[in-house]
Amino acid sequence: MSRIIIGVAGSKTWENKAKIKTFLFKLRDKTTDEIVIVGMGDKQGADSYVKKYALELGYVYQEMNPPHTPKNLYSMMSEAYHNRPYQDKNFFQRNLIYCQYIHKCVIFDDTNLQDKKLINLVKQLTKAKKIAVIITT
Repeated sequence: MSRIIIGVAGSKTWENKAKIKTFLFKLRDKTTDEIVIVGMGDKQGADSYVKKYALELGYVYQEMNPPHTPKNLYSMMSEAYHNRPYQDKNFFQRNLIYCQYIHKCVIFDDTNLQDKKLINLVKQLTKAKKIAVIITT
């Protein structure tokens, strides 16, 4: 059995909890491989629901939260990566590392790719030649 690392991210304004829960529930039936869900660690919107339902459904869950935030129980980066001063570039740095780590990505977007985080994420996924699926409301 191998391990598949799937990044699941989304906009801060995403409110369709059922769509995220249904996706994660159905994902288990698609493979016998171990699935690791990697969220982006934002406290609101899609990212908060990804964390909630991934843990509820028993997935291995990791988080790639930005460098200016404190390390938490699910943070995959070392202590040295965290607690840096806030800068806009922290989000872009996080996206770059995130895209290098994951195998595939699912993005929940209700902004028609107007969210800066998601625009940069898609750009980094394209550069890294990773498969990305965008789910809209």
